[in-house]
Amino acid sequence: MTTEYNELFKQLLTEYNLPNDLSFSMDLPTEVQTILNDKIIVTDLGITLKSFNRLYKATQKWENQSIIEDSENHFHVDSYIDTADNKKAFMLGVKTLTLLADKFQKEKFNGIRLWYSFQTPELGRLWAKHNNLDEENDEHFISDRLSFYKLRNGENVISTNENKFWAILKIDI
Repeated sequence: MTTEYNELFKQLLTEYNLPNDLSFSMDLPTEVQTILNDKIIVTDLGITLKSFNRLYKATQKWENQSIIEDSENHFHVDSYIDTADNKKAFMLGVKTLTLLADKFQKEKFNGIRLWYSFQTPELGRLWAKHNNLDEENDEHFISDRLSFYKLRNGENVISTNENKFWAILKIDI
């Protein structure tokens, strides 16, 4: 298993006083535990969880199977935090992704990429300003995305270096 993250992710680890090896513990909401307990299934179209099972064959020129798999396998955990707490939401996302990676590894799957992106409300505001989309009274929220897909030659979906407004964690098994 290899873990990689961008500079912004590293900054958040430091700011939230979390270890670089991601070895911290926390209580998981029931909804997250349900995702982690879900059965992994493999089809001709890729890998997914039983409750997600919405994979379809790429048909558009811009699509590839990894993009579809990534899109259909993504989920969010920030809404399971009672209050808008950046640190708790970040920790929950990181812990969920690392536990899901452990599950794939324990079940002897390999060639899988799992990734997590996280944005604080302040980073969301900075992104909106950078893209000339920010209005004076806009409210910004915590945003996250967790996903996984099979690694296929020439089908990279996410890079840890491509965005300065999102903290990115990538785990390959």
